[in-house]
Amino acid sequence: MKRSQALAVGVALLLSGSAVVANAADGPAAPASGQHTAKRLSADAAWCEQQGGSAQKQVPYYTKTGTQIVQLGGEREMCVFTGKDGTRITIGADSLAADKPTLAALAYIHKPADPGGHPGNPSIGYCQSINGTAMYGPKATDGGGWAKKGETNPSNVVSACMFGDGSVIDAWGLKYHSGDVIRGADLTKKFRADIP
Repeated sequence: MKRSQALAVGVALLLSGSAVVANAADGPAAPASGQHTAKRLSADAAWCEQQGGSAQKQVPYYTKTGTQIVQLGGEREMCVFTGKDGTRITIGADSLAADKPTLAALAYIHKPADPGGHPGNPSIGYCQSINGTAMYGPKATDGGGWAKKGETNPSNVVSACMFGDGSVIDAWGLKYHSGDVIRGADLTKKFRADIP
């Protein structure tokens, strides 16, 4: 075999080996026709569902005018609890399933008093009063939150209170809970971590 032929065979073998490795890294092969695959959940999403929530991938949105929303970059697993009365509370699945306490969990459990007097959205004002943020812009009319990818209705975007440790929880759920009103579900015993 000539040197150029050997080099071509070596390159072909290398490339075909790379293709196998690349395909193996893509995950398991698709199931044969008629077979079903189980829904793959992350550990955080699995914890969410064990607690009675519904895990969903959500993306952040910016509400420009209150009627127009713009999808932002990134995504996050959220855990949504829906109560028998139709109310909901959303929390980051990683905030619910964290092994150690998060600021979102501490805010929910300890229910800091609301000083009141917030102009605009009271849930965002409450969030800011306990050192979180739910703002997406510098003006009081700027807003945003989280919803499923492809959402077009601003009323389906949930304002979320995000804290310095990255934990996130539904701003309205947090605000209502500070006044002893449960929306969706009582999260008190649903956190994986022991909350001091």
